[in-house]
Amino acid sequence: MSLAAAVGLFVLWVLFSGKLDAFHLGIGALSVAFLYWQESRLPAIRGEGERRLRIVTTVVYVFWLLWQMLLAAWYVAKKILGPKEGLQPRMFRFRCEMPSQVNSVLFANSITLTPGTLTVDVEGDEMVVHALTADTEKDVFEGDMAQRVARLSEASASVSVEKLPLETKKEGRV
Repeated sequence: MSLAAAVGLFVLWVLFSGKLDAFHLGIGALSVAFLYWQESRLPAIRGEGERRLRIVTTVVYVFWLLWQMLLAAWYVAKKILGPKEGLQPRMFRFRCEMPSQVNSVLFANSITLTPGTLTVDVEGDEMVVHALTADTEKDVFEGDMAQRVARLSEASASVSVEKLPLETKKEGRV
């Protein structure tokens, strides 16, 4: 973690806590110091030559994801409170080659954070997802979220979401 990231975390702490007294500033500083120490102890998950996430693009993505979460929550609430015929739970598997492992994890987590979908398994560039309706499944395959996540580290990244049979066997796994 860079010093700029640590300062950014501390600024977020101050903004979210809304308190400027010594106690809260001290707790924020200790929290950031702890995170800085923990991050330095983690094994590197970035391979040689992999790019870091672009900060401005990542901040824009977070706000876009929050908006998508709000829209999806409204959609799921309407489906749950409406006629039960609208619910069509399903599992599906797909392949999406992201620029890095970090992007793949962010994509899987973004799917899970969006109401109506849940990432059940991630193996390499393949994911298994549970969707509440056909529309939430379709949203994953449209690839808008995948494109945005891929572009967090590479501006020119282009990815596609390829549907696979759910029963795909890979190295002895079902």
